[in-house]
Formats: sequence, structure tokens, C-alpha cells
Amino acid sequence: MNDLKTYIKSHPIYELKEINIDDVIIAQKVRDACIRNKCGQYGKNFMCPPYVGEIEDFSKKLKEYKRGFLITIQDCIKEPSVMEDFYVSASKLHHILLDIENKAKELGYDKAYALIGGNCKLCKVCNARLGKDICNDPKRARPSLEAVGISVIDTCKKVGISIEFKKNEVVWVGMLLI
Repeated sequence: MNDLKTYIKSHPIYELKEINIDDVIIAQKVRDACIRNKCGQYGKNFMCPPYVGEIEDFSKKLKEYKRGFLITIQDCIKEPSVMEDFYVSASKLHHILLDIENKAKELGYDKAYALIGGNCKLCKVCNARLGKDICNDPKRARPSLEAVGISVIDTCKKVGISIEFKKNEVVWVGMLLI
């Protein structure tokens, strides 16, 4: 475990918190926000609902794990009116989490699985939006914590991570299940 923590800390992250899986809060209200299409990705991204299954499915999968890591990154936003500026950090976190997931598997955590912050942005335009049937990059695409029903704010609060929303700053939260 120490080797994995050291590896995680070698990345440009803001905060790392090892957690018990029992600390993960799953809430229907989070999925309901997806269904109301708050971010505009519902049915348009293979790593978002309805494609990622029901939250009950994820709750069952979550029981296969005992521990996890919440990993955050924080970036300053020079032009808050440009939404794409906020998403650069989300993509950076996605790639960091994939790298950490791979390292965890090398270290013997065979079921290691990353959940990203925000919707998957590996492709400029998701095949779901184009009406195609399959993801272009299923080995690297990951759902967000919210997509599977995790209440990010409540989970972070429960384990002592404070998330503040600021005009010129963004914090993205991801998780590695081990």
C-alpha cells in the first residue's frame, strides 16, 4: 500500500485521502441530477447515464472493494467565462487516474478501478452523441463519481475533504477503488 501511495503522490495532485468503502455515499439525488441533464451529457456520453447502468448495479460492484483513494487536483482558471478552461483539469485528472490504476494493477491490486471527475472527455465528440453503438476507447474511458451515483460533496465532507466553489479556481475529485 505504501508503494501505491508514494506513486500517487508523485503526480501533480492537490489532495490524497485513503478511505474505507463504507465512507462512499451513494445518493439517488445525484443520479436524478444526471437524469435532469444538468451537465448536458445524459444519453450523449457512454460514460454517463443511462449507459453506465443503475446506481444499484454500482452499489453491488462497490461491495467488491474494501478501500479507495479520493484524489483531487486544483487549478486556477484564468478566464472563468470560458467553460473549456475548467475541463482541462478534468482531463488531466482522468489521465492521472488511469496511470495510477495501471500502477495499482502492477502492484497486485487486480481489481483496481478509477472513477473520474466530470464526464469522460477522451474523445472530442463521444460516439454516443454521434448515434454510434460503441465507445471508441473502452479500455481507458471511465465514468465519473456522479455518473454512478456517488455524492462527491457528501463523501468528501465525511472524510474531511473540504470542497469550495470559487470563481477562479476548480477542484476535480476522482477515486481509485482497490
